[in-house]
Amino acid sequence: MTRNLSFLTGLAVLSLGASVSLAQHHHHHGGGGHYPTYHGSHYGHSNWNYVVPHQSHYSGHNHGTYYVQGNGYYYTPTAVVQTASYPQTSYVQPVVQQPVQLQYGGFANCEDLAGRLEVEANNLCLDLYYNYQGNPGYKEVYREAYQILQAAKFAHASEHQGNRDAIRRQVAELDQLFHHVQAEVATLQRQPNRQIGLGGVIQKSTAMEAILHHLAYTVGVEPHSAQPEVAPPPGGGGQQIETAPPPVS
Repeated sequence: MTRNLSFLTGLAVLSLGASVSLAQHHHHHGGGGHYPTYHGSHYGHSNWNYVVPHQSHYSGHNHGTYYVQGNGYYYTPTAVVQTASYPQTSYVQPVVQQPVQLQYGGFANCEDLAGRLEVEANNLCLDLYYNYQGNPGYKEVYREAYQILQAAKFAHASEHQGNRDAIRRQVAELDQLFHHVQAEVATLQRQPNRQIGLGGVIQKSTAMEAILHHLAYTVGVEPHSAQPEVAPPPGGGGQQIETAPPPVS
């Protein structure tokens, strides 16, 4: 009897340990429960998708939120934030003010979206640089991620110049490259040395995916499911800006 009890106790401990380990694995890699972090269920609107909330490390005066509802792409000046827990049981949906439907190829808010993508791409590169160098194939992944950063900067600068054809071509190429890099970074193991922005490379690439989804739509690209201009630092202000270093040859 005692032997059987000890055996069952051991199984329970192993089961509990496996459950905790699995939960930590999902928390570390996904960070989004049953849905990716851009799904509206994390923002009190379960019928939203590809949510791009305002983040404190974005520059400019545009503090609004982008989202997809049905087949429509929308922008609202409301700064919708992620809920504290998932799933929500008693969360009150935030009131969304003056949503504006974006037009395909209308280039509305292109500068803001390109700027947000530039910030997230810079953070992705910095995260890779500080926390993932020990992975096999790191140099190639970083080189491709850095290409995304440069493309985002080009699109942002081209919007200032009014070169819409160049932006459209760049975003089309960027969309294809991004999804390749997104699949690559999902296989990397984090070796924590320095926290960059929010979460790890999975959360950053998910944020980039949502931004790119809206950017591609607004410039007229069908979304796939010298010293460079530097990205603003987290929190803004007068801090010295750190930019991702170029890949090693």
